[in-house]
Amino acid sequence: MPNNNQKSATEFAELLDSKFKIPNTNIRFGIDPLIGLIPGAGDVFAGMISVYFLIQAALLGGKASVLGRMFINILLDVLIGSIPVLGEVFDVYWKANLRNARILDELQEHPEKTTTESRLWIWFVIIQFIAILIGITLLIGWAIAELLDLVF
Repeated sequence: MPNNNQKSATEFAELLDSKFKIPNTNIRFGIDPLIGLIPGAGDVFAGMISVYFLIQAALLGGKASVLGRMFINILLDVLIGSIPVLGEVFDVYWKANLRNARILDELQEHPEKTTTESRLWIWFVIIQFIAILIGITLLIGWAIAELLDLVF
């Protein structure tokens, strides 16, 4: 049985990410993507609201790996959400607040398991980031080599 904090966090996440439904579809959205429509600052403001879940996890004694995982969810929501049109579609799909509310629930129910899963998730993200950097570096190196072949 969820306690009042869990229930209120889940209800808040649903308001932000899935309160409304597009008729004749299974697509749900909340006020987060609507706030994101405000030019310039909407996604940043929505991200600041999302920090609520991060603070709740910290108050529950969440380890750095759990807080980092939640922060990455918010960061992706803000960064990708900032891209016009694509960002709103991403917000509707990603649902960072619901993800973080589930992490909060897991943290209260199984703190050690949540910490371990968060560590693995963060390592996965780091490995992907490194792979992307290597790929970009190789692509730039290839492009430079091709340009040098054209010049000389």
